[in-house]
Amino acid sequence: MTPSDWLLWLFVFAMGAVIGSFLNVVIYRLPRGLSILQPPSHCPSCGVRLKPLDLFPVFSWAFLLAKCRYCHHHISARYPMIELASGGLACAAVALQGPGFSAAMVYIACAALLVAIFVDLDHMIIPDEVHWFVGGAGVLLDFQQIWGRGLPAMITFSERVGTRMVTMAWPRCLVGAALGATLFLILAFVAQIAFRRPALGMGDVKLAAAVGALLGPGYYFLSFFLLAALLGGVIGIVVLATSRAREDHYIPFGPMLAVSAMALALAPDTVSGIVLSRFLIY
Repeated sequence: MTPSDWLLWLFVFAMGAVIGSFLNVVIYRLPRGLSILQPPSHCPSCGVRLKPLDLFPVFSWAFLLAKCRYCHHHISARYPMIELASGGLACAAVALQGPGFSAAMVYIACAALLVAIFVDLDHMIIPDEVHWFVGGAGVLLDFQQIWGRGLPAMITFSERVGTRMVTMAWPRCLVGAALGATLFLILAFVAQIAFRRPALGMGDVKLAAAVGALLGPGYYFLSFFLLAALLGGVIGIVVLATSRAREDHYIPFGPMLAVSAMALALAPDTVSGIVLSRFLIY
C-alpha cells in the first residue's frame, strides 16, 4: 500500500476508535437512564472531570497503565477493547463495502450492535435506541437501493383482479422487519411453553425486527438466524461445561444475535455462503 493508503486506513480506524470512546459512555449511561452528554466524561471512582489527554482512545489507557491519573483507581480493559473493536469495525465496513454511504450505514448498525452486546451482558436488556439505529440504517440502505434500481429492489406481489394484473411493491426493509418480529415472537412463545419460563425477551424480538430491516427477508436473514442459533448453542454448552450454572441461570441471547448481525451486515455474501453450505441448504 502507498503512504496515502496507510493514512486513509489510519484515519478510518482513528475515527472509529473515537466513536468507540463515545460508545463506552453510551454503554455505561444509557441503561442507567443518565444523559449521554451531561456531565462531561469523568472518573466513575473519584468524579474528577477527565482532560483531553485522559480521553485519547486506547493510548491513554495504556499510557496511564490502566489507572486513573487522579485517584489511581483501576480502569477496566473493556474500555480500550471497545475502542479497538469500533475502530476495527469501521475499517472492516470500508474494506468490505467500499468507501461511501453503504459503509457508513453498515458501520452505524455495527456500532449500535456493539452497544447491544455489552448492555445486554451487563443488564439483560437491549435499549430501544439500538433497534432504532440498526433498523434506521437498514431503511436508509434499502431506499438507496430503491433509488438506484427502482422496482427490482423491492418485494413484489402480483394478483389478477378482474381483467387486470395488479402488482404491489413493498420495501425489503419493511418485509424483513415484519418477518424478524413475527419469527421471534413465535420462537419466544414456543420457548416459554417448552422451558416453562421466558427464554427470549422483547428486546431480542425488537432486535430481530431491526436486523430484518437491515438484511431483508431473504437468505441473509436466514443465515443470520442460523448463525445466531449456532453461536447460542456453542456458548451455552461452554458455559454449562465450565461453570456451576444454576437451573435458573440465564444466558442473554442478544450478544449472539448482535455478533451474527454484524457478520452478515459486513460480508453478507461470504458469511451466508459459509453458513448455508454448513447447514446443507445448498
